Amino acid sequence: MSTSRRHITLFIAVPVMLLLLPLSIYFVDTASASDQAARNVSIEGTDVSRLPADEVAAVADEYADTQTGNTITVSVNDKQFTLDPVAIGTSFDTDTATRKALDANKDGLSGWLRAFSEAVDVPVEGSIDEELLADKFTEWETAAIPNPAFEGSVTISNQTAIVEYPHSGLAIDRDEATKLVTDAVMTGATEVIVLPIVDNEPTLTDSDLDAAGTRAQEIIDRGVTLTNDEYGFTFEVAPYSMAQALRVDIVKETPATIEYSIDPAVIAPLAEGQRENLEIDPVDAYWDIIEVDDFEDWDENYEIKDSPQEDVEGLPENDVIELVPSKMGTRLDVNLVVEAVQAAALGDGTGELVLEFTAEPAFSTEDALAYGELYEVSEFTTYKPGTNRAHNIDLMADTIDGHMVMPGEVFSVNEFIGRRTLEKGYKYDCAIVSGELSCENDPVNVGGGVSQFGTTIFNAIFFGCYEDVEHQPHSIYFSKYPEGREATLGYPSPDVAFRNNTEAPVIIKTSHTKRSITVTFFGNNGGMICDSERSERTGYTSPTVSYQTDPEVFVAPGQEKVKSKGSGGWSVTVTRVFYDPQGNEVDREPFYWRYRGEKNVILLHPCDPRVGGSGECPEPVPNVVSMSEAAARAAIEAAGYTASVVYVDDPGAPDRVVSQSHAGAYPDPGTAITINVDNTEIVPPPDP
Repeated sequence: MSTSRRHITLFIAVPVMLLLLPLSIYFVDTASASDQAARNVSIEGTDVSRLPADEVAAVADEYADTQTGNTITVSVNDKQFTLDPVAIGTSFDTDTATRKALDANKDGLSGWLRAFSEAVDVPVEGSIDEELLADKFTEWETAAIPNPAFEGSVTISNQTAIVEYPHSGLAIDRDEATKLVTDAVMTGATEVIVLPIVDNEPTLTDSDLDAAGTRAQEIIDRGVTLTNDEYGFTFEVAPYSMAQALRVDIVKETPATIEYSIDPAVIAPLAEGQRENLEIDPVDAYWDIIEVDDFEDWDENYEIKDSPQEDVEGLPENDVIELVPSKMGTRLDVNLVVEAVQAAALGDGTGELVLEFTAEPAFSTEDALAYGELYEVSEFTTYKPGTNRAHNIDLMADTIDGHMVMPGEVFSVNEFIGRRTLEKGYKYDCAIVSGELSCENDPVNVGGGVSQFGTTIFNAIFFGCYEDVEHQPHSIYFSKYPEGREATLGYPSPDVAFRNNTEAPVIIKTSHTKRSITVTFFGNNGGMICDSERSERTGYTSPTVSYQTDPEVFVAPGQEKVKSKGSGGWSVTVTRVFYDPQGNEVDREPFYWRYRGEKNVILLHPCDPRVGGSGECPEPVPNVVSMSEAAARAAIEAAGYTASVVYVDDPGAPDRVVSQSHAGAYPDPGTAITINVDNTEIVPPPDP
């Protein structure tokens, strides 16, 4: 039994082993060559069996290089031409050929077994650019066929479209010639390729060419205008430039067609020339102020806010504020302009000037809208005399006009304007110096009169309910300003400053006429209204007396000359009263001020002890006009002065003083007194 059983086992095992042996060899073989081409595989006749992927690709690339390097010879009407395959855009798909070679005979066990008996040759597919080949056909026809068929043409000369009409003739059989040349390039043919010549009738008619010429002329005459409405930009191509750029091509297909195009080489330099005008930095959003009196086309969508305190001083006149959107920075893309010109030229001559965008604005439209609605909050006007004074006020107002104060920020007139100087355009004018009104051409008086602007803007702050940070009334009261509710300016102090204590920006708008200056605040103070109450005057004082010397020294010793009577002082309190939007009083803010008054200035001779003099006073300068030179000298020297003689011609007063300086004055002893003496020669009268 055991012997029979062993025989049966061997009988079964031996065939099984014979079947498993090829499978084992298959698995081992395919595992070791998984990244290689299979057996019996070639590319265009070159064996790539068992080659790795990179070497298979190299074989395909070498074939493509060889084919594109083979020069083809063609014959047209018995005239030969050479053709570089590269010139007609010849290319080969080596990637696909490589992939197919690596995949061949790898479809499992059957493919592996087939590889031992069946060869696989993978082709490298290629292609040409038929448009480039068509250009070659046209080139060869021109050179080899004396009577070629002509589809007509439209050329541009001196801004005029010139038409040449089509006519029949000989031509290369395009379809058959394309097949012959393509096959020759793909196979690397070495024999001369004879291109067939056929009789050819143009497919375009005279009327086709007339229409083409008419359209070309319209394109030239119309030119192109591109606009960008958002930025207000315009780019134009004038007829002269359009004539240079326009191309009218006859495409010799079946049938032939007429194509219009714009040469980028002409348009691109024109666009580059406008780059500076078309590229801008980002533009912030801002609010534009429209004065109601000047707003003729009134828009009903604008809302005018009515105040609950209609009789409150300093309330606005309801000018309109309009948000002007922000704009992103722009960058010119010449290619986009060329494309737009092409489209517009072939259309109605107009189009959109497309721009690329760069940086975002620092203050966008969205940022502005987040603050809510803005409106005119307060306004104040004062009236100005004096030419220089008005100039200084207007200059300061124009500098501040339109400035925006963000929530929480402090605005200071002195910090924003800086020192008023002649270089900045300010002029000399009167100013209060040490409690006295000074009108000298002194550096301290440059920018004199701008305190009127300080008073105007302070009242806009006051009635706008904004937080007062710094202000100081004048030491002397001027009746043209509201008592106790006014402010002076100097540099670096006193200053006018306020804090924007609201949640919306404040826009300071200034305007002026020959006689007035107005400051208007636009913002959103939550509908608050501020009014003013003034107390009675208290604590009256008399003017302070100030003794000064007379710079012209015309005050006689012991005498007085009143330069200024001065004014008394007093105290006053102005209270700012706050109302909510419903007109309910919610707060009070007192402003106390004491006016010192203007000094009573009395002029004295420098010798007076009250101005530091010694008390020893000089004699007055005698009047020596009409005296002889000798008598005048004697009189002047007797009074303690010296004589400085100037001789002049004044016929009729020989040897007489005709004018002098300091007559009746009291200069310092020894001062030179100028006398002008006539030195005209005395001519004796003629004999009777």
